[in-house]
Order: sequence, then C-alpha cells, then structure tokens
Amino acid sequence: MSENAETTVLDIEWILNSLGQPLVCVDAAGRISYANAAAIELSDCEYAVGLNLGEFLPFIVESSECPFSDVLAQNTEDASNIELILPHNSNNRYTASVTNIYDDKEAIVGRSVSIFECSGIAKTHAAVKDHLDPLTELMGRQEFERRLENLVNDASASSRTHALLYIDIDQFKLINDTSGHGAGDNLIKSIAECLNAELFVGDMLCRLGGDEFGVLLSNIDSFEARSVANRLIKAVRRMSFSWSGISHKASISIGVVLIDENTQDRERVMSQADVAMYSAKEEGRGRVHMYDTNNKKLSRLHDDMDWVHRINKALAEDDFCLVTERILPLVDEDNRTTIYNEILVRMRYNGEMLRPGQFMPAAERFGLMPQIDRWVIKNFFNYVQRNSDLNTSNVMYSINISGQSLCQESFLEFVYRCLRRGNVNPEIICFEITETVAITNFSVVTRFIHRVHELGGKFALDDFGTGMSSFGYLQELPVDFVKIDGLFVHDMDKNPVHEAMVRSINDISHVLGKRTIAEFVERQEVFDQLQSLGVDYAQGYLHGRPKDLVDIAAVSA
Repeated sequence: MSENAETTVLDIEWILNSLGQPLVCVDAAGRISYANAAAIELSDCEYAVGLNLGEFLPFIVESSECPFSDVLAQNTEDASNIELILPHNSNNRYTASVTNIYDDKEAIVGRSVSIFECSGIAKTHAAVKDHLDPLTELMGRQEFERRLENLVNDASASSRTHALLYIDIDQFKLINDTSGHGAGDNLIKSIAECLNAELFVGDMLCRLGGDEFGVLLSNIDSFEARSVANRLIKAVRRMSFSWSGISHKASISIGVVLIDENTQDRERVMSQADVAMYSAKEEGRGRVHMYDTNNKKLSRLHDDMDWVHRINKALAEDDFCLVTERILPLVDEDNRTTIYNEILVRMRYNGEMLRPGQFMPAAERFGLMPQIDRWVIKNFFNYVQRNSDLNTSNVMYSINISGQSLCQESFLEFVYRCLRRGNVNPEIICFEITETVAITNFSVVTRFIHRVHELGGKFALDDFGTGMSSFGYLQELPVDFVKIDGLFVHDMDKNPVHEAMVRSINDISHVLGKRTIAEFVERQEVFDQLQSLGVDYAQGYLHGRPKDLVDIAAVSA
C-alpha cells in the first residue's frame, strides 16, 4: 500500500471509529486493516489486523449462501443492505453496506464495511434519518456538532490537525426576495449537491441551517484546508442555476478554522469560523478567509460577533427597554404640541443598562436593526394601548427607524398594520429617519412617508445638515419636522459659522412649512439663542437625561 493510500485509510479509520455499529476496513487483498471495538466484540477473534475478513467474521450471504468475503473479492462496486448470516452468533441476521476507499489516483485501495443487526436496522435508519436535513438530505446541525466535538477532542489528545469550513451563500436573501422561497430552496439543494461532488471520502458536509453549510476535514493542514475551500468556491462559481427562466450567478464565502492542540472547545471553533466567514464577505464575497488569532481586525470582528449573540439573546429574552427624552417647545403658539418625547432603546446586559452606541454598531453591521426596530414599535404600541389617554392628549412620540428596516417591504407593511390598529392614534406617532438614509433611499422613503401621512402619522428628518445636498432634497421630502444636527447646535453661541448654519436650516425649513428641532442642547446660552432664532423645539440634556417610559400621568407632569 502506498503512503498516500495509507493516509487515506487512517483518515477513514478515525471517522469510522466514532460511530456506534460494527465497522471493518479491509485492504485490496481482503485483509483487515482496521476493526472497531464493536466488530471485535462480534467476532470470536481477539485481534483483527492482518486476518482475512472470512477468518475474522465468517459471514454468509443469505441469498446465495456464499461466503461474504468471496462476494466482496469478486465485486468491486459499492453496495448496501446485503443480507448476511453469522453462523456462530445466536442473533445471526445482519445487513452490511460496502464502500470503496480510493487513493489520489482513483485506484481502489480497500473497502469499508458497515454492519447492522437486523433487529435494530429500522431503528438505526430512523435515527440516521432524524439527523438528516429534510431539504438537502445532508447531516444536520446536531450531528455536525457531535462530530466537531470529536475532532476537537482528538486534536487535543494527538498531534493531528483538522479543519472546519463555514460556508454561506452570498446574497441569498436577494434571490429569495426576488424569485421566491421556492427558488431559494432549490438553490440551497443545488449548492449542496455541487459541494458534495467536490469532497472526498471522509469529508463531512452538513447543512447548519438557512443558507449555511459546514464541512469537517480530518487529518489536514492549513494549506490543504484552504485548497479545499478554494476548490469549493470555484465549483459553485461554475455552477449554473435557473429559476422560472431567470439565470442566477451563485457564489459562496468560506471561513476556515484549523483545529489543533490549542483549540479550546467546539463553541470557540464555531465562533471563529463565523468571524472568518464574515471577513470573507467583507473582503468582497466569493472568497476564502483563514482565521488567524494574531489578526487584530479579526479580533475586533470577533468582538462584534459576540455582540450579535448578545443582541439575539436580548431579543429572545426581552432584555431591551424603552426610555424617553423630552423635546421642549421654544415658542408657544395655538395648537402647538406641548408634550413631545423621543423614544430611545436600551439593552440590559450583565446587570448594566447599555446605551445604543455600545450595541447598535454591531446590530447595523450584521443586519439586526430591523429586529430591534420591530421590538421598539411593538412594545411602544403596547404601551400606548395600556394608556388610552394618549389617544386624546396633546402629546407626540418620535420613533427612530433604521435604513435597513426601510429597505424591507415586510417592515413597511408591519408599520402600516400597527398604525391601522383602532386603539392606536397615528396622530401621536412621528417616525424619525436620518438625512443620509433618506437621500440614499429617496424613492422608498418618500413612498413610506406618504403611506404614514395617509393614516395621520408624521415624519421627522434626523441629523439634518450633514449631507452634501441637504437643501436640494429637503424641498422634495414631505417630512413634518427637521432635526438640526447637534454638530452645529452644541457650540452655536461661540461659533458664528455654526450659528449661521442653524439659522439657515431653520429659515428654509419654515419657508417649506416644516417645523425645526435643535439637537444636543446642553447649555442655557444655546437654548436662549435658539429661542431668539425662532427654532420650534430643543432637545438635549439641559432639561434632563432620558428616563424610563412611565405612565402618562407622570409623563404629563
């Protein structure tokens, strides 16, 4: 047997030894090169290696009454469900599956034989089926994690290294949204078949959920693991996929993690692979990224990924809360809203109350903002329903909406349904979007504003003044309020340029029929100057920091 063939057999030996049923590997001459403990227990022999299969386990093929070892020698094809009898055993009915073992020149260098007791075969097959992903018929996440755990344990106890490939389909959501879930499911199946065709005996491909796959490679170094990953990427790139007459170009991103004696545990490997995969996407998709513990950028990304898990946990366990920040009127006029608050979100973590700046960047980076926005709207509307006085009082509340949410049609429908509830008065609701989001998604935003206006709701343009074409877009955006960016407000009493910017924004907004709100008001001098300029509202810490959302009686006090 060649050195390469011997390495192949050793790879399979490790994998087969992790399974429960009797397993045997024979070389090309039919001599046993490996038998697991279950197989030795089934045999009368105390040892196995070097024996002929017929000596070790004298199976008879039930249909022909021929020795199984002879049938195996005469037939080089893979086979399954071969019915066998073992004369010396009281429970003597078995089935066997035979798989060829190839070297790198595609020559057969041995066979692996899996043996099942007939009394337990149905149960065994049912157990295997339970672990399969129903869409792709690949092993699912539970079995994947069990095998990964075994690889981590093996690496810590030996000098062997293994690898995990974490695979994600690029822009899968775009195909799902434009062509439907049927197209998405079929793309997943096609890519699963493509990946499987590129892997060798002993490599394990699993579907981890959604559009994600995992590949476990045993006895492999980092160079070989990267080569396998690049081969998979090229194979998917060459793949053709069409749905309803539309051709789609598919690609995948892969994060690679080496499993060696320094690997801590399964969870850490999965986390590192996740980070490496996201790095591959950030670098342009359709590529491989190898995890490196010394890479500072990866370390920062790992920190962000940790925040993703914390945010998802907070969403699942309702660990967000709402606070309000007062927006004060500067000019008293008839029909002026006297009680105006902005709704802000906080996250509980390890006994602390975290501000948005601590968790929002990770939420924005990894597309979690729509989930947070939905949580805020749902919980605030529940608050409104518990306080029916809000529907008639002279109050208004602003709720921020992210750009990610605005680009989701399902989110817009969610907001529209919430506003149409009979027990929520849309006239007390004002949605805030930033100037950057509004300009970048102008047509989407405009359509959303019109739908909100139809129901009586309002809109505010946040952080106004930071864009390059602010005034040009302002006359076309049908917003009700313009929030002057705090960059110009906070020192306007000392900075004449900033004072001129605030004056210009306020004057033009009023000409366009929009009311103004100055942000970041922290000193009385700034408050007084805003009042002299005729700005409508002021918001900032001068008149108090954000407070927990409380009953309407306390808010109105």
